Amino acid sequence: MNTKDRFLWHFFKINLSDTDDRNAWYLVVEMFWASILSAVASFNAAFAIRLQAENHEVGLLTSIPALMAVLVSIPTGRFLEKRPHRSPWVFGSLLVHRIGYLLIGISPWIHLPDISNGLLVVLILIGISAPAHFFNVGWIPLLAEIIPERRRAAVFTARNIVNQATVSVLVFLFGLWLSNVTFPINYQAMYFVGFAASMVSQFYLTKLAVPHSPPPLETTPKIRSLKDQIQFMGKALREHPEFMAITRNTFLHGMGVWMAGPLYALYFVRQLEASDAWLGLNGTIGCIGTIAGYSLWRWMMNRLGEPVTLKRTVVLIGLYPVLVGLTPSLPVILIFGAINGLIVPGLNLSHFNILLKVTPPEARPTYTSIYQTIMNVGAFVAPIVSVALADVFGFGPMLVVSGILSVIGSTSFWWWPVISEEPKPQPAV
Repeated sequence: MNTKDRFLWHFFKINLSDTDDRNAWYLVVEMFWASILSAVASFNAAFAIRLQAENHEVGLLTSIPALMAVLVSIPTGRFLEKRPHRSPWVFGSLLVHRIGYLLIGISPWIHLPDISNGLLVVLILIGISAPAHFFNVGWIPLLAEIIPERRRAAVFTARNIVNQATVSVLVFLFGLWLSNVTFPINYQAMYFVGFAASMVSQFYLTKLAVPHSPPPLETTPKIRSLKDQIQFMGKALREHPEFMAITRNTFLHGMGVWMAGPLYALYFVRQLEASDAWLGLNGTIGCIGTIAGYSLWRWMMNRLGEPVTLKRTVVLIGLYPVLVGLTPSLPVILIFGAINGLIVPGLNLSHFNILLKVTPPEARPTYTSIYQTIMNVGAFVAPIVSVALADVFGFGPMLVVSGILSVIGSTSFWWWPVISEEPKPQPAV
């Protein structure tokens, strides 16, 4: 055993000769490099705004990619389900998406008639969302195949802690960089760094040992029209009531969250005149809260069980846009961001684990695509409505309305539980 292997075994009990341990290690290391691009991407809306993108154009950053997901998710799921070797397709689509950030980096040097540079950034981000949706449809089933159920909570927690720790530091440093270096060179350099880091992430993904995917269902109906697609989705949902329950409840919860999504950057930058340094600090504080939250909720989830954790956290998420919309003070909003970051991991861990449990293993790509299609219908409509109404009533009031709608929708997890029988509380470990 070499020095690296001895170090990993001594401190993390990771044995790189074991396939599951090795996959877990690569997934965590890969997340560090991917998080650098995530930190960069957190400034996408701000970059578009500073390049003179209009309010409705910024709203398109949320709505149009969601529409594209509606169009591509189910065909992607059915395409991947027929292939026993899915990883080249999944990782290849992620590579295409990440190459798009090079285009964003050079966008200020591109001048097209009747298209502002801000709109050009929006169009590029919309364009690279298609391969991102392809990746997402394949990635969730792939994770379920790579990581055994007994280790998912630990691996997902480790990945998210690494992600949040990396993003928390980098968004703060990037914010300082952007505030002290000439525009747009500051943003361009940041995007180039993010792209380079993402290529290291791609390298580690190729090192994963991916098992053969389960064979597809023997009978899968052909889909030739929108009507066929709707009928196919309806039949799939009826056959698996628990999957239908989490899909319905998440949609009701998500409407308010999706409405609030594009309003934050507009509210912070246009109305409260937040600097890039403040945007970076806000991201950092939120990430620090999230790191603490993952440690807390992994312990709490062992005691409470996933269904109880989900029900106790999902309703609280809607309070963040309400508080932000009522508060014109940037320092106070930082406190709200930290509290929200503390709550979100409880929702993410419990929701993701339950979603994997209620998704049929033999048809995960298809059911994942159905879930994402339905979610993205809401994610397409909600931002268009909220940005249009914000132009009339203001950003703050619409954030409050969005949060209230999220709280009301989240009560569906109480009225219609996804898993009816609560597991017995387990001792904390």
